[in-house]
Amino acid sequence: MEGWFMNTRIRVLGLGTMGGRVAVAAREAGFDVRGFDPVGAARDAAAAAGVDVAGDGATAVADADLILLSVPRPEHVRALADDVLPAAPEGAVVVDLSTIDPTTARQVAADLQKHGITYIDAPVLGRPVKCGSWMLVCGGTEEAIDKITPALTATIASAVQRVGDVGAGSVVKIANNLMFGAINAITAEALTLCERNGVDGATFVDAVSRSGAATVSNLFKELGPRMVAADDDPNFALALLAKDNRLALDIAQESGTPSPLATAIVGINDVGLDEGLGARDTGAIIKAYAALTRAAE
Repeated sequence: MEGWFMNTRIRVLGLGTMGGRVAVAAREAGFDVRGFDPVGAARDAAAAAGVDVAGDGATAVADADLILLSVPRPEHVRALADDVLPAAPEGAVVVDLSTIDPTTARQVAADLQKHGITYIDAPVLGRPVKCGSWMLVCGGTEEAIDKITPALTATIASAVQRVGDVGAGSVVKIANNLMFGAINAITAEALTLCERNGVDGATFVDAVSRSGAATVSNLFKELGPRMVAADDDPNFALALLAKDNRLALDIAQESGTPSPLATAIVGINDVGLDEGLGARDTGAIIKAYAALTRAAE
């Protein structure tokens, strides 16, 4: 290791599905790592993986150089900015891996700047299991992003790309997850259409996947077989996708962007949540179509 990050003290707030992997990856790369999560099970899992776990967030960040956030919702980032992150030393850099709205990102950046702390929104493009080869799309100054890129590529990312000022990373991630929501929903809709018209869903998935047609994506190849097999053990929970897609609709409406597809995607996600599927994988949305079918009969 060379440069600024040679002796970087990395602190991780949020040790869940993504953050737990972040902390472990940083520790395994040889960094000084400490983490905190309000959930006891997450703390225990991180500790079992060899991560030093603090008793509270403020203690975790008190000597931080680089703070990585990985929390579920904008309000969680807001709470950390209000109650925990000001305990970090002046000059610390916060890299927020969470998926939040750009307005919250900009507000948090402005608030932390008053404490001499730099904030970068850097949401992840990539699945949890791909930690180490994630793409981070970053909003912030070129200087700040260049400063923390070596530490990020030494631990959790294969690529770090500046996409604009603070908030821009959040816009890119929300737009990406809107496309995820669209593919998720249309795959379930297409399978339901086939099943209702005498075509076995597995046959449809096999034929399309093997066709080389322009409609085929890696996501379809993953989701289609799982939907057919009713395998909804969570890789990415429907509740989180629904939150992200709702954020897309919110910022579309705030910016005057036409959003008929976002509206439809949010609607079908809400049916899934009403069916109690929030903790299941996004592919469980096919059960929302089954519920709509029953309601129409």
